[in-house]
Amino acid sequence: MNRFITFFHNMDDEEWEKFSVHVLRQIGFVPYSLPAYGTDGGQDYLVERDDSRYLVSCKHYLKSGKHVGQDDEQNISDRLLQFNVTGFIGFYSTGITTGLQKRLDGICGNSQYKYLIFGPQDISQIMQSMNTKILQSFGLYPHKYYMNVSEQNYQPLKCVCCKKDILSDENIPNSLVGLAEYVDGKYGYVYGCKPCLLNVKLYLDAFLEIEQALHIKWLQDWEKTIDEWIEEDNLNLRNDFYEMRYRFAQGVRQRQLPQTDGNWYGLDPDDF
Repeated sequence: MNRFITFFHNMDDEEWEKFSVHVLRQIGFVPYSLPAYGTDGGQDYLVERDDSRYLVSCKHYLKSGKHVGQDDEQNISDRLLQFNVTGFIGFYSTGITTGLQKRLDGICGNSQYKYLIFGPQDISQIMQSMNTKILQSFGLYPHKYYMNVSEQNYQPLKCVCCKKDILSDENIPNSLVGLAEYVDGKYGYVYGCKPCLLNVKLYLDAFLEIEQALHIKWLQDWEKTIDEWIEEDNLNLRNDFYEMRYRFAQGVRQRQLPQTDGNWYGLDPDDF
């Protein structure tokens, strides 16, 4: 069982419905009504995109391994009419049966209706562009931040000032990395706690949050930007610049997220 299937498996029906709202929102669907959940189980809800309104039906059968069939999606046409929508979305943790596929084709092939089915593979693909914090809130991994190495092999990355480990769970949100200008006009590669670096003059006032550095794309963009600064602005570097830069990169890799585990607040560096 891969880690995404385990992630889905650990959700209950209510969490699955709430998760579906975030996934669909990521690809442009705007909730028109939110799922209600009570003694009668999950409820349909509505989303909109491109001037079309869809009825969303969530089924979470992963624990049983059952595929979603015709008996699980009854009265689809009546439900579409009841909610006055033009489309149907199935958000499923398992696949659908041939029978349900044919029914949906029949309903939507001879009318103004359209349908979309999101199965586990589709959902996993969308997750790559989602806000990592949302995925964490649904239990993607047991700790607040990811760990790539075993506990015995982990090497702390110490703040250049106070020597606290800036890769500990409690310090990651309060730490950053940047290029510091020293009194001799040279630049050093520095990383540490935000309070410790508060009075440090950073080049262009620019920095990278450690939470950003945990995402491969953000760290790669940061490193590319630094190389451009050095070359284009002819920066005079301290002797330990590249050593500190290497230490930082090696340290961060211990806690760097897989590329499939979303983005920093759902954003890419190219968005800026």
